[in-house]
Amino acid sequence: MHRRFNPGEWFYSFIPFKVSMGGAAPLVPLLVMDIGGGPADVGVVNAIGSTASMIGGLFWGKLSDRLNRRKVFLVTGFLGTAISTLLFPLAHSVHQIMVINAIYTFFIAATIPIPILIITKVFRLEEWDWAIGRFNEIGGWAWVGGMVIGLLLDQFLSLREIFIFLGIIGFFSVPWGLRTIREVPLHLSREKLGVYASYVVEKFRYIPNMITHLPKFSWGQFRGLYFSTLLFWVGGMLYFTQFPVLLKAKGFDTSAIYLMSIGNSAVSAFMYTRVGKRLQKGGGYETLVKGLLFRTAAFVIIPIAIHVESMFAILAFISYLLAGYTWAFIGISTTSIISHEAKAEERGTLIGTYNIVSSIGAIAGNFVSGLITEYCGFIADFSIASLLIALSIVPLLGEKVKSPKKQVLEW
Repeated sequence: MHRRFNPGEWFYSFIPFKVSMGGAAPLVPLLVMDIGGGPADVGVVNAIGSTASMIGGLFWGKLSDRLNRRKVFLVTGFLGTAISTLLFPLAHSVHQIMVINAIYTFFIAATIPIPILIITKVFRLEEWDWAIGRFNEIGGWAWVGGMVIGLLLDQFLSLREIFIFLGIIGFFSVPWGLRTIREVPLHLSREKLGVYASYVVEKFRYIPNMITHLPKFSWGQFRGLYFSTLLFWVGGMLYFTQFPVLLKAKGFDTSAIYLMSIGNSAVSAFMYTRVGKRLQKGGGYETLVKGLLFRTAAFVIIPIAIHVESMFAILAFISYLLAGYTWAFIGISTTSIISHEAKAEERGTLIGTYNIVSSIGAIAGNFVSGLITEYCGFIADFSIASLLIALSIVPLLGEKVKSPKKQVLEW
């Protein structure tokens, strides 16, 4: 008697991979600082990682399309990420971390676009949104679980030993993936795909959405949205890149940084599908502006917290928690706007432009964050981050009026 085919069984093969990534996310900047690096070094390491991921997305996407194979690239991504995680403990200079992090994020990029492509092949059209939401939810909670494991390991192991443990966990995705992922030859159709957020958790998003080909640039009716997106990603990386550096400078240990990250990631994962359902009742632009307003408030708290030393820990936690809460509003509403308002014949190009703009903003924000902090201090960095998020609302104000009051979107 044959077991009934479950088209989403392979979702769970990502759990060890996501656990490993989630646990490692707070450790990379801590490792940079552990060997004597400063804020600028952390910014450059993240910027190089973002660039390597964008290049990796283009490389893996083009190669998988040319060979018309998907499974082998997912398993390669699992294997390469696990191996490179084990390389971090061998690093004894910032330059070595830069190289290892570039390899690490390059292999992560192999796992970003392909799951969505497989989902659109093995699930019916009306099940796409549910399946993508379920895939993200499983990965999001696995990410949080990885942070919890990292927190527990920190009580017994050193920073470098935690990397080794997490790398070993990541290897389990390889046999799991080989067993459950089915080879699904298919051709990329951007017009059908729309645009979907690849990760629930924003903190470690080296490539904001899937980039598989360099697109022809077209602004279409989304010029304001693209400009807002650029400001948003630069401002976001000014905040997220330097947040663990600030905590370390304030004397927080690895466990405290893990606790902050767990709160940020958990609330983001919890809100992901719930915000998607709310979009049925209101326009995408309205939800996006709301998220940006909340995020501005979250970022402003940090400069205040730096001044109020006695309340720093509480205010920093509130800020990071609120930042995680707002990602669901921002990420899903942007997804909804482009997917549902773009003309079918223009959608592919517009999606590609959005992805490139997001990635450029993330790379620039990572790099600039270190320079600002190094030469002007933390208050300047987080104040500029707050200002950029606030300014990202301005290009959307006219669009908010034009956006339909109700959009049909099932999550």
